[in-house]
This record gives sequence, C-alpha cells and structure tokens, in this order.
Amino acid sequence: MLDKGIKPIVSEYHILWEALKNYEAKLDKMSSMTTDEDQEVIYDEKLQDIEGILNSLQISAKSDFGLELK
Repeated sequence: MLDKGIKPIVSEYHILWEALKNYEAKLDKMSSMTTDEDQEVIYDEKLQDIEGILNSLQISAKSDFGLELK
C-alpha cells in the first residue's frame, strides 16, 4: 500500500514552519483588530487549526530528522 501524506525534507520543514508562523501572526493581528465578532470567531478557529498543524509538524520533524522547530 502507498504511504499517504507528505514527507518533507529538512529545508521544507523550515519553509512550512516559517510560513505557518507568519500566517499565524497575521491571523492573530486580524483577530485583535476586527470589530466583527463573527469574523473574530473565524480567525480564532483558524488560529486553533494552525496550532494543531504546527504541533504535528514539530512531531514529524523530530521523528523524521531529530529536528527541533521553534
């Protein structure tokens, strides 16, 4: 059976990490600046999703390459 998902190399882990951290900062800023409560909830849900993805990425990087992403 074929493996599912992606298998990034070290440099790709760093790129993904940096991109997600930048998007997280952007969403955090947008969430704090909005006056629309519904939009704030949407931003906050995305922030929670990104947190989960970042945690998964850290685990995978550690498992695959012993890489510490911070």
